[in-house]
Amino acid sequence: MSGTSVLATDGLSLIATAGFSVPAAVLVAVVVAVVVRDRRLAARERDGLDGSHEPIDEPSAGRDG
Repeated sequence: MSGTSVLATDGLSLIATAGFSVPAAVLVAVVVAVVVRDRRLAARERDGLDGSHEPIDEPSAGRDG
């Protein structure tokens, strides 16, 4: 017998690892996105910057003021 050993895997462990890791990563990404969105909305409400009460202030084209 030689002094080297070979590790043989059937690939099922890799599939099982990906089958667990990929959905877990997607779930973490969704939760992070929802938390960030919620904090942005809360900050917008807290600051009163929802835009519903602010008039649109656009410069008139072609007029000298």
